[in-house]
Amino acid sequence: MQECEEQTSNGKDCDPPCLEIPHPLFSTEEAESSDRELIKNELRFHAAMHHSPNGFAILSPNGRWISVNPALCKIVGYSEEELQETDYQSITHPQDLEGDYNHIQALLNGKLDSYRREKRYRHKEGHYLWVQLDVSLVRKKNGVPNYFVSQIQEISERKQAEKALRESEERFRQLAETIDEIFWMKDAETNRLLYVSPAYERIWGRSIESLFQNPDSWLDTVHSDDLHLAFPNLKNQNDQGGINEKFRIIRSDGSERWIRAHSFKVIGSDGKVDRIVGVARDVTKQHELEKQLAHSQRMESIGSLAGGVAHDFNNILTVILGFSSILEQNKENPQKIMQSVQVIRKTAERGASLVKQLLTLARKSESFFQSISLNEVVQEALNIAKSTFPKSIIINTDFQSDSIRINADYTQIHQIFVNLVLNAKDAMQNGGKLTISMKEVDRNSFSSTDPRVSQRRFALLEISDTGIGMNEETKRRIFDPFFTTKALGKGTGLGLALVEGIVENHNGFITVESVLGQGTKFSIYLPVESQKPESRTVHEPIENAQLGKGEWILLIEDEEMILEPLTNYLSHFGYNLLSAKDGEEALSVFSANRDKIQVVLCDLNLPKINGIEVLKKIGSFDSSKTLILASGYIDPQLRPEIEKIGLKYTIQKPYKFEEILRVLKEI
Repeated sequence: MQECEEQTSNGKDCDPPCLEIPHPLFSTEEAESSDRELIKNELRFHAAMHHSPNGFAILSPNGRWISVNPALCKIVGYSEEELQETDYQSITHPQDLEGDYNHIQALLNGKLDSYRREKRYRHKEGHYLWVQLDVSLVRKKNGVPNYFVSQIQEISERKQAEKALRESEERFRQLAETIDEIFWMKDAETNRLLYVSPAYERIWGRSIESLFQNPDSWLDTVHSDDLHLAFPNLKNQNDQGGINEKFRIIRSDGSERWIRAHSFKVIGSDGKVDRIVGVARDVTKQHELEKQLAHSQRMESIGSLAGGVAHDFNNILTVILGFSSILEQNKENPQKIMQSVQVIRKTAERGASLVKQLLTLARKSESFFQSISLNEVVQEALNIAKSTFPKSIIINTDFQSDSIRINADYTQIHQIFVNLVLNAKDAMQNGGKLTISMKEVDRNSFSSTDPRVSQRRFALLEISDTGIGMNEETKRRIFDPFFTTKALGKGTGLGLALVEGIVENHNGFITVESVLGQGTKFSIYLPVESQKPESRTVHEPIENAQLGKGEWILLIEDEEMILEPLTNYLSHFGYNLLSAKDGEEALSVFSANRDKIQVVLCDLNLPKINGIEVLKKIGSFDSSKTLILASGYIDPQLRPEIEKIGLKYTIQKPYKFEEILRVLKEI
């Protein structure tokens, strides 16, 4: 114990406790008593230690350096002789000494066979560096501690990278927890939620804890009307390139919010998907503004169409008046009468179609996605828009498929087509050619980095004109809100911004090509419907036979020119009719004849008491009656109230009398 006593007398604290060990490592006595094989093994060990790229050291139980290799000397900047004159404590960071002491004590007490830890050494030049230690204790045959073997690897770069990563993660955490959007991340393989920002609780009105317990529980909050559009993509986002969906959720308090959700894959170093990362934000206010913008733009479109529509209506009225005169002149000629009636009927149907198209443009309602034929929407919109075109513009169509079906809002698709066609007309003031083409395309046939393109087929609608075209600056800004090239008072500049917004809400995208002086082409890509629509019922013509069997119908209509001919028409087919011209009279007639009345056909807009209230009261008197509502236009805000009445049918005006017969036949 002479060495330890000298250290203590010099005032140096012996930590850990000093133990007497042979020094140098291999004494003469031990070498003489060992066989040659043992000596060879020891020499091999020292050779391997000397040439190892990692630091190696042998230390006495009191921490003094006995033997070190060149790699360790390079790490700490000291020579072997300089290290052998000191101990490990002298170059260890003061904050790491306690950890060293605890681990060494555990080795000496037999609680550990070896240990690994990270600590800091002071380099000869004065700076600290990080190392990883792997330390084990070698004992003598009698169990007394002999020496420590330590492998030292410098990890300063790794620790700096870890520190930078921690700081980056902390900055990210602070950002994620302060932004209004929800940020989330989950494991792609296990679907385990790794992180979700606090904004989730504010927007969804549910706890983050419940989301961690069931990462898919938020899908249960998606509005039932949006499931057919959003759910397949949201549920299968791991298999797709990412999502970009807009949908509604129902919060825990019953309120409704509009959400825009984006997600994308994070690829690991092995080339496999490692994480799914996403952002969701509350776009309820934006959605309301878009509705107002859409309605404003529809009104602007109607203003643009007004002249052409007035011209069409005047033609329609002229035809009806003209053939009415022919009827009066040919009272005794059945063939002439029938021909005149057929022309009047077709002309009236044309007028009804025109009114329907105007209502489609003017409708102010929530988005309603359903299976629709893109061909039918485009053809109907073209019919109303082309009435405004001068004869100097030639319109060509090229529809390569008879029926391309998409899941969309009919009104909105109608609107974007009308907007683009009217823009094309305005670009051809001196005449030209408008070409409208439509076909179904595979995503491989075009190039797009949009994540929504993955594994989908698209309907491609192209609208081309030979007008004035655009320069690059105009083309770059063409979808900016309030940007317009039209003269003051000729447009709001909202049209193309609205078109782009509607297309994106349908998970599609729009592109534009234009050359100044040569024309412009807009290309709209909309996802085609994945499932085939149900077959439609084809109505067979009504035979001129007695369909009714004396059933009693209460017909409530304030227009005498509808009430009288419809009463006569239904009577001709075997029905008994009671009639009323306002809401009060209707309730009075029903009260007096409630036992025999089986069907009530009621107009919506009635004097005194409106049709909804009339049907409500009749339904409350007797729920067994068949209630039918007829109207030329139903405000979308009234639909929830109408649904509560228990209507059997709703009939759109103007209607053919045969439609009433078909409804009565089905009852």
